[in-house]
Amino acid sequence: MIHRSKLTIIALVAWSAAQPALAADEAQMMATCNTYAARHLGVSTSDIVALKYQGQRVDGTHAVNGSAANGQTFQCSFNRSGTHVVRWTHSAPEGCPADVSEANRYLYPDCE
Repeated sequence: MIHRSKLTIIALVAWSAAQPALAADEAQMMATCNTYAARHLGVSTSDIVALKYQGQRVDGTHAVNGSAANGQTFQCSFNRSGTHVVRWTHSAPEGCPADVSEANRYLYPDCE
């Protein structure tokens, strides 16, 4: 004979399995990526000129692509739930800033 508490647990597990997974919030991912990109590119958030949610990949991660006013492009990859950036990629900056130090010239391919 099954105890009442076991029936409750079984019913709860069955109910939770039937519920749809919480969808990742595209707007929140884009806002997070905007802030993340600005910080990692050393620009202000207003210098991020384009952001686009690219969708969920086969592995469950989410992609947000964007570009900055300085011409750099980037991608934020989010975890399955869309709450954390798990991978960051960006292009090399374009041009050679006048104030770039010798130690940082490697960051700017156009400084050669």
